[in-house]
Amino acid sequence: MKILQRSRPERLIWENENSGVTVQVLEKEGRRELRFGNHIMQSVFSTVNPDHLVLPYTRFMLLGLLFCPEPKSVLHIGLGGGSIVRWMYREFPTIQQTIIEINPAVIEAARRFFEFPLDKRLSVMQADATQIITKLKLKYDLIFLDAYGEYGPPEEVTRTDFLQNLSNCLNTGGWLVGNLWTITGNFMERREQWKSTFTQLFQARANQKGNIILFASKIQQLREKQQFNETAKMLNKRHPLDFRKMLSELKTVI
Repeated sequence: MKILQRSRPERLIWENENSGVTVQVLEKEGRRELRFGNHIMQSVFSTVNPDHLVLPYTRFMLLGLLFCPEPKSVLHIGLGGGSIVRWMYREFPTIQQTIIEINPAVIEAARRFFEFPLDKRLSVMQADATQIITKLKLKYDLIFLDAYGEYGPPEEVTRTDFLQNLSNCLNTGGWLVGNLWTITGNFMERREQWKSTFTQLFQARANQKGNIILFASKIQQLREKQQFNETAKMLNKRHPLDFRKMLSELKTVI
């Protein structure tokens, strides 16, 4: 009979406390994890395959490319380990990305341990997004909202006025993509806020429990569903993600 081997224990390789948040980088066989002093994985990086998006929710957030397959400008609210930023940096050689991250320790961790690139195509702002969002002069094709603390998103980034400010930062035809947790008990309320702010709203469940991704826009006219299928086929050929499979999880929020 084959004896099962225990997996190697995780090892804390870096820790920094900032504004009451303990930012940790832990390493175990083949991966690194970003955590905020608890068991919740904020970001996961494969040291064996750095280009792979380990956490399903990060892959599903990129389903936003279905609505905007060739973005030129992207805004990220929240950095984490920078998985989505890194993926887009690699897949879109001319894209310009702006990242707003409130915690300097998170930025340091991403750069030191998660192979976050230093490049003029990436602008990282250490700031409170709720305070500076109205001061941004650029407009974006896609905005990714993925700002989390130890046990969920800060209340300030869940408010309707912040969603409205984000929508004002979108180009005509732009889309907001948000990572929402279903286990915090207020998912339905937050989704209603999105629904009242935007004219178009879709959702996709990224895993059995935890993450549901919302896709929102103020555009009036949507393409036919068949065109989504064609776009997913095209994205499958261009990028190493199964967009057609993820498309099956996409639902209109009524």
